[in-house]
Amino acid sequence: SRSRPRRTWPVYYRTMFHMTNDSHLFRTAAQLEAQGFYRPLENPNHWRKGEEQYLPLYQGRMIWHFDHRANSVRMNPESTHNPYLSEQVTAPQHADPEFVPQSQYWVPSESVGGKLGGDLNYVLAFRDITNPTNIRTMVAALIPPVGAGNKVPLLVPSAPRFDRDKVACLISNLNSFPFDYVVRQKIQGTQLNWFIVEQLPVIAPDDYGRQFGNKTARELVQDHVLRLTYTANDMIPFAKDMGYDGPPFIWDEEERRHLRARLDALYFHLYGLSRDDAEYILSTFPIVKKEDEKRFGKYLTRDLILAYMSALQAGDTETVVAV
Repeated sequence: SRSRPRRTWPVYYRTMFHMTNDSHLFRTAAQLEAQGFYRPLENPNHWRKGEEQYLPLYQGRMIWHFDHRANSVRMNPESTHNPYLSEQVTAPQHADPEFVPQSQYWVPSESVGGKLGGDLNYVLAFRDITNPTNIRTMVAALIPPVGAGNKVPLLVPSAPRFDRDKVACLISNLNSFPFDYVVRQKIQGTQLNWFIVEQLPVIAPDDYGRQFGNKTARELVQDHVLRLTYTANDMIPFAKDMGYDGPPFIWDEEERRHLRARLDALYFHLYGLSRDDAEYILSTFPIVKKEDEKRFGKYLTRDLILAYMSALQAGDTETVVAV
């Protein structure tokens, strides 16, 4: 008989602020400044006046894989059709652990707390608007406790069954190429609805006990996700949950490329896929290939992942591969 799928990740889906229905709560920077609010030095993306505080409202465009500071939202008064445009965060800005992206709106802090609930100091978010023809289809990041528009839904752990350190495994899985490949087969439009997400095949928590050399898959994932995510001061709570009490990791594009390639290689192994399978799956991401060839003269992402698959197969979790 056919075995039934297991629900192994006790999370629930939540949206916080509807961009139309909740718009009466939204304030722009100009409005807050006119009302006497100011930005505190310790939280330059917050606005405060006495006991009142407004937190940034995140939109899907602001996040990317393992990056809650991918884009700011800037106003372009010359554009009458769409005055708010995405502005990509630069490498120097990423390298500054105090840098925070600018948002279009801010929302009352008590509204954020009421919608988020619990004592969560960070949460897993993903982009709701996507497309199977985009460079990538599933895009997830851990974000601090801020407001989130309905196009950046959240996956919140159902305590107490969900250990917080497992969140690294879940976000790493969602951002992997083999998972993204399945998403592309399932999605039919431009919206990644929850009924699609909850059907997708996610590696079970127990499977992370698999050994690669002297490390388990879980140990490798937690180390790499920590390094990829903890690049800013507002993610200190996540670092502490991972058992790390040091400063944020310096943003380094080359290092991040290798960390992500090793993670992707790991997930090809965890899904039981061969090198040939991996090579085929990676061939179905033509924009990744095109951008790599334009920048590096070859499909570097594919070559790194395949090389790391060989390294992991040999039990090597430390060596930085050359391709």
